[in-house]
Amino acid sequence: MYGLILRRIAAAILTISVLTVFVFALLYLFPGDPAERILQTRMNGELPTSRDTVEVLKKEMGLDAPPYQLYLSWASGVLHGDLGYSYVTRRPVITILSESLRATGELVMISMLIVMFFGLALGFLAAWKEDSWIDDMLSYLAILGISVPGYVTAFVLILIFAIGLHLLPVAGRSGLYSMLMPAASLSFGGAAMLMRMTRYDILEESRQDYVLAAKAKGLGEARVFFGHIFRNSLPPLVTYLGLELGGLFGGAVIVENIFAWPGIGRLLVDSVQSGDVPLVQASVLLIGVIFILINIIVDLLYTYIDPRIDPEGVL
Repeated sequence: MYGLILRRIAAAILTISVLTVFVFALLYLFPGDPAERILQTRMNGELPTSRDTVEVLKKEMGLDAPPYQLYLSWASGVLHGDLGYSYVTRRPVITILSESLRATGELVMISMLIVMFFGLALGFLAAWKEDSWIDDMLSYLAILGISVPGYVTAFVLILIFAIGLHLLPVAGRSGLYSMLMPAASLSFGGAAMLMRMTRYDILEESRQDYVLAAKAKGLGEARVFFGHIFRNSLPPLVTYLGLELGGLFGGAVIVENIFAWPGIGRLLVDSVQSGDVPLVQASVLLIGVIFILINIIVDLLYTYIDPRIDPEGVL
């Protein structure tokens, strides 16, 4: 197990190092001179009239140094928790990012709970009522959830619950009610996929010989289900839930902008539109690090849940 942890940490460090190079390159991938973009942002979109002003700003911010020196300086700041200052508000990026991360964290956690509760519960129900009208209805619902993009679900929910019934606020972050539609939009597809996977895995495991042997020994239905069928169905479900958790952070980029939710996704889009490169860099880096950490946790959980897997044999 310790060998697996060390290998995963080493791989994560390498992946994050490559990610920092890509994120830093965003400074030069944006059109125009970085110093000109900063001045243009600070002057409310007007282009700087003097080249000398641009050169002075370059010298003040160290942008006249070679790219590799700028990268080393920026990476050193990241390691020490210094992500720079916003071009627009001139506030520390780490402060802005922490505020947005709390909002996204709330939305993602509620969405994840919805995915787990409805995905597992409806999957169990579909497996229990195999080939019945309930199973058929849930299958159609799952196909709908998997097929319809999250932004379409969001607009449908807005039309029904905000515009039609006037039950829920259409935008903003103002309590639990304002979270319901964004969380539902974000989790609908994931819950549908988890339901299908749960149904398939439960039925597949319930037909194995060891289940018949356990029942022949006189074990109760609950013990057979939770001690054998459900436990052996967990590894693929845990893997999917880990990927889904990372996917929720990615999907939040669209959903947060639809519902004006002040999270990382909306911050990223606003920063790209305003040319606020430090915020774009920090947002992309944060989302990438979250994906990497989730994958490490999933790998460790997978080896713990399934004793048939040798941790030393996992790359």
